[in-house]
Amino acid sequence: MGRVLAAIDASPCARPVVQTALSVADFFEGSVVALHVREKGPDLALEAAHEAGVELLETTGSPIEGIVTAAEDPRVVAVVLGARGVHDGPRPAGHAALEVITRVNKPVVVVPPDGTTRTRIARVLIPLEGTDESSQAIADTIALARRHDIEVLVLHVHAPETVPAFEDQPHHEVPAWEGEFVARFVSVPHAHVDVIQRVGVAADRIVTVAGDMKADLIALGWNQNLAPGRAQVVREALTHSTIPVLIVPTPPPGD
Repeated sequence: MGRVLAAIDASPCARPVVQTALSVADFFEGSVVALHVREKGPDLALEAAHEAGVELLETTGSPIEGIVTAAEDPRVVAVVLGARGVHDGPRPAGHAALEVITRVNKPVVVVPPDGTTRTRIARVLIPLEGTDESSQAIADTIALARRHDIEVLVLHVHAPETVPAFEDQPHHEVPAWEGEFVARFVSVPHAHVDVIQRVGVAADRIVTVAGDMKADLIALGWNQNLAPGRAQVVREALTHSTIPVLIVPTPPPGD
């Protein structure tokens, strides 16, 4: 069985990180192991791991390097960490969290510091922009969700200038468009997912739709590039989401 690595610090953020790791463990088909890069102050990391009944690994040095190194273990299938990264980091996504998601080539779940902790992931929102690259990145996530009877909501946000014209028979044309979209970009049959369409800017719509639909998790595929002007959807989700955000790296070419 693989490992879901819960990277926790010595702050109150440790508990929601561990609890989120437990809630996604079945999703990733792994068991939870907590990692703490020891710092000064109250040992809330030890308390959080003990309360959750999970093994705690401790190390010293740079928190970022400790997490990245631990994530390289082939047994690790996913990493869960707080959005702040370290207890005195800025809200919502600290330097540590941003660096980890760019350096760890595995799924990373980022937990907001003031969000609601779920005991189980029942509904996941998966925004898809309608490209082969984005669909490939998230295909395994969709398959895992369906395998564990997790409801999959596929969101596509149309730019105002690209909205399909459903003029003659929208009650037929909308389902037809959705069926074609799912057939091309989703790895499971249309009957196993719900498609949601919105118009606007994707970065602005995703968090709102997640709240409206009472999703437990947002899953985003990306190419691990945080250069200026890139990854706006990822940045906005990490900034504004009150539920955990799963960041899935795009597979390398040829995979």
